[in-house]
Amino acid sequence: MTTLSRVSLVLDALAESRGRLSLSELAVRTGLPRSSVHRTIQDLEEELYVVRTPGRPGYALGPGILKFGMAGHLHLLSANRGRLVSLARATNENAELAIFNGREVVIVDQVASPARLRGVTKVGKSFSLHASCIGKALLAALPPARADELLSPELERFTDTTITERPELQAELDVIRRVQVAVDIEEHDRGICALATAMTGPTGALQAIAIVMPTARFAAKSTAALDGLTVLNPAIDVVGAREHLEQKKRAGLG
Repeated sequence: MTTLSRVSLVLDALAESRGRLSLSELAVRTGLPRSSVHRTIQDLEEELYVVRTPGRPGYALGPGILKFGMAGHLHLLSANRGRLVSLARATNENAELAIFNGREVVIVDQVASPARLRGVTKVGKSFSLHASCIGKALLAALPPARADELLSPELERFTDTTITERPELQAELDVIRRVQVAVDIEEHDRGICALATAMTGPTGALQAIAIVMPTARFAAKSTAALDGLTVLNPAIDVVGAREHLEQKKRAGLG
């Protein structure tokens, strides 16, 4: 394994953790020998990519990472802004850009419709991977084993339609992998529905783009929303995606 691979494993483990990690915990999460983790951490500490706080055990990401994160974030937003604007105008609904944030998914940009959804979706808000179309779209873009690793042992229920059984979720992810579109009918928030597709964006990063709207408008506008996503992602299986959408609408909207 190369030095870069070891560095990537350690930084990924710290990014996905909700708290600080000890050398032993990092060794378990990365599968690396503790001695290799120690040497890697020492190198990262010198550049302030990881830090320790006196009196507190473990390591966390440090300020040295920010120069990469800020530049990458601005590049990501500028590369996708035109897409979001076009999608929001075509559908007259909120268009959102999302990426992985450890074991969650976070909205990093949004173009709001004139009848914007206040208090539900906003830039910086995180969602569970299993209970949102952006999360399911991103999970389905990963190899199944990796997607399974990112899921929490217990799938939290947010609404009556949240998928909380792993076999059911895995079956839906299989469909999303095939059709390239994920559907959320009130699975995270009552009164809110959405469609999303995941793709490697202009920056080379895996991202999801979603159209979000009130449930009251979803039945009438979901097909147009799907058409808008298809323009952005030519890999979408249009026939299969429409079938998946209609199945979800029958199950969720009655």
